[in-house]
This record gives sequence, C-alpha cells and structure tokens, in this order.
Amino acid sequence: MQETLGFTIKFSIVGILIVFSALTFISIIVSLLKRTDDRWQAHELSQQEATASEGEANIDILTLVIISAAAATVLQGRYYVRKIRRIRRLGAKPGSWTVQGRSILLGSHLVSKKK
Repeated sequence: MQETLGFTIKFSIVGILIVFSALTFISIIVSLLKRTDDRWQAHELSQQEATASEGEANIDILTLVIISAAAATVLQGRYYVRKIRRIRRLGAKPGSWTVQGRSILLGSHLVSKKK
C-alpha cells in the first residue's frame, strides 16, 4: 500500500508539473504573439499617418478665394472677381437639379409656329 501511495503521489506531481509547464509555454507564446501584433499595428498606424501627411491638403472654398484674391492683388494690383463657376470633373454626371434647370431654361426658348 505504501508503494502504491508513493507512486501515486509522484505520478500526480509529475502530471501537475507537465500541465503547468504546458500552460506556461502557451501563455508565453500568446504574449509574444500579442507583442508582435501590437508592433505590427503601430507600424501600420505610422505608415498611415505618413501617407496622410503627404496627401492632398483640403481647404474650404472661402479660404481658397481669399488666398487667390491676395495672390492676384500682389501680382496684378487691384483685382475684381467677376465670375466664379464650378468646374466639374471629367466623366462626372450632372445632378438632377442641374438637368431640371437646363430643361426649363432651354424649354423656354422654343419658337412657336405661326398659325
């Protein structure tokens, strides 16, 4: 009985050590993967910030008009804005309001036949 009890205790201790060593190994692997993922995300974020800073600067229309008028005044003296028009991109479809307005305008210029 003593032999069986001694063997059982030794076997239990070896089993517990194996389980805890496997759990420790798994936790180390998971922490290394987490660190690698955090570094990768930080690297991607820094690349996105660098790309965003190199991108096109967006300014509002009022600022654009003021800067244009100031530059024109410096170059040519007094400058008057006569007309501001929107330039559509190539291949862009006109909006429904534009189509409706043009159809009303062009429809008002119909020449009626004399009876």
